[in-house]
Amino acid sequence: MTANENEKLDQFAAVLLTEMLERTKKNMELLTPDQRPGSTLPFALTSSFQDLYAELIRVGIFPVVLSRRPVRAIVGDVDWPSEGREYLLTVLDDRSNAIFTAWDYAWDALWDERKVGADSAASAAPAKKKGFFSSLFGRKGPEKQEAKPSESGEGDVMAGLYTMLTQLAEKRGYLPLFHDDVKVFKGLIRVKPGRLAQAWKEITQYHHQEFYLSGNEQAKPGVTSDCLQKWHYNLPDRIGEFLVLKAAVDMEHVDKTFVGKYIRQSARTQEEAEKGMPYLSIYWKAMPARAIAQQS
Repeated sequence: MTANENEKLDQFAAVLLTEMLERTKKNMELLTPDQRPGSTLPFALTSSFQDLYAELIRVGIFPVVLSRRPVRAIVGDVDWPSEGREYLLTVLDDRSNAIFTAWDYAWDALWDERKVGADSAASAAPAKKKGFFSSLFGRKGPEKQEAKPSESGEGDVMAGLYTMLTQLAEKRGYLPLFHDDVKVFKGLIRVKPGRLAQAWKEITQYHHQEFYLSGNEQAKPGVTSDCLQKWHYNLPDRIGEFLVLKAAVDMEHVDKTFVGKYIRQSARTQEEAEKGMPYLSIYWKAMPARAIAQQS
């Protein structure tokens, strides 16, 4: 690469990383409940996870994305400092763009456990990944920890993000992750924050009209549930479920009775509900039954 090509790649990389971080951070903020939850939350819906997620992107995901040839080909002749973000947004509007493909590849590559043999333990990629995990999850002295397995010649199991994040969630008192939670982390970059903000605004409006207005101004019963269901199934996997869970925390009338009815209307069986809405199902079971007690 010439000096000019390197400079353009660096400019592109800066714009891409900024967009990745800002878009996903904003979406996480929009999904995180504002009120105190009545039960244990998923790790991904806590403010303490947001900084960790940003670091995951910065040191684990982004370098893999940038290394992919189709992504680097986007650099082209764009004036990245002045026009780069606007051009990048047009690229991201294509659902099958190279950046999303590379993003998925990066998450899949880091998500599961991998076995590192003695011969490969010294290679650059595994070493970087081990350093990446050590720095993120607070391991001390990774060189000393890795020496014994490598010397034994039997290989060393390197924990993937799923294992490490699950352990960290349990340690901090949050719900452990489901294996397919990788869908959440893949889906965050695919949602424009404005769309998520629009969804929450619409849900809030219907909740107010149904439960706080009266007479001709009052909305018909069920419009809040209908609106939640609309967004639940029009957002990427788990993102819509998290939005419903946020409503269960932040909205007074989205109580245990409401959520239980919502789950029954959204799934044909309990098994289907627990598979398709695992976090919402767990949260609903642990919600205080205040509304039920008042009716009895």
